[in-house]
Amino acid sequence: MRWANFFHLYQPPHWPTRVIAKVARESYRPLISFLLSHRDVRVTINIAGSLTEQLQQRAFRPIVTGLRRLLQRGQVELTDSAMYHAILPLLPEAEVRRQVTLNRATNRRAFGSAYRPAGFFPPEMAYNAKLGRWLSQLGYRWVILDGISHPGLVNYEQQYRIAGTTLTAVFRNRFVSDYLAFEAQPGDVHKFFSTVQRWNGQKSLLITAMDGENLGHHRRAAKKMWQHLVRLPTVETVTISEVLKSLDGPRTVRPRAASWSSRPADLARDVPFVLWRNPANHLHQLQWALFTTVLKLVYHHERRDRLPRPIRTEFDQTMASDWYWWASREPWWDVDIIMQAAERLRLLAEELSPPHSTLERVRRLVGSIKNTAHRWHASGAADRHLKRFMRHEPMPRYLGGKSVN
Repeated sequence: MRWANFFHLYQPPHWPTRVIAKVARESYRPLISFLLSHRDVRVTINIAGSLTEQLQQRAFRPIVTGLRRLLQRGQVELTDSAMYHAILPLLPEAEVRRQVTLNRATNRRAFGSAYRPAGFFPPEMAYNAKLGRWLSQLGYRWVILDGISHPGLVNYEQQYRIAGTTLTAVFRNRFVSDYLAFEAQPGDVHKFFSTVQRWNGQKSLLITAMDGENLGHHRRAAKKMWQHLVRLPTVETVTISEVLKSLDGPRTVRPRAASWSSRPADLARDVPFVLWRNPANHLHQLQWALFTTVLKLVYHHERRDRLPRPIRTEFDQTMASDWYWWASREPWWDVDIIMQAAERLRLLAEELSPPHSTLERVRRLVGSIKNTAHRWHASGAADRHLKRFMRHEPMPRYLGGKSVN
């Protein structure tokens, strides 16, 4: 079996150093060390610029140095992404291009001239047609998406060209990826290959993708199982770009708007990004109203060349997907993160000396966000919602080594 492994590494901006240290100890260092000592294991990795930046600033440079070495010897392929893990289909084109440019510049400084990404990882694999056009214009050759974005059954040995672009879509096998990330146990090799047989059929090529933090931090069993599997004599590991060289000739495809968390029911309701912008989630509506208000204020100052760089950087960081994710209740919920992000946008707005009416709108929205989050939390409404959600979810969920089921 030829196996293309894709790992996404990310930590949000302003994340506590103790958390990054724990993830580094449990996932990043073991992954880099394993790859350095097993030269025949090849993988594709995305490391968000926000994580690269924090690793360099917080005494975790050996992780960056080890990844640079793996890139230079051709064992690892790196992709591009958004600097602060924004859900790109929900942003204006100018902000998408800015996030991508910042990410490329940050990683180029860290990894040197060997950082020449051919592929692109949209955070959370959140994709729609306009993003595909923009990525093609930016010169990327391929984008990795979840299999649910394919309008039919995926033939994993077929190359897919996105209609109206020069971009190739690479689809991950969701079922095998999630099995490995959330269910596989060390030593249960037979069950892994029966899962591959069930969801990948007779195809000799397997494409999986998951958060790199699943290897050790979220679930220690996943790390042990993966390290065992990739050393089997019947398994050959390859990078995504190597895969594309061997696929059958391109077939045109129009991928559906979706993410790697999208469910068929979400797409049926035309809500492809439900964890970040759910029309039925009042908190999401308030969050996006606040973000849009501050965005207009930022643009107003940029047109007059009066926007200090530190404020722009701080605003760029507020586009991280986490604020909305933790307000989703499906099943993620954290009042503190919701509050902190709202406060950060309020402080940014106040620094820009907005008109009284704009400032009042910002403060009113922040107050509504806080009141809604507190009410949902104190009344148990958020907890009841996430429990209803998990009753219909067969796949277990893990965070920091603990089950959230």
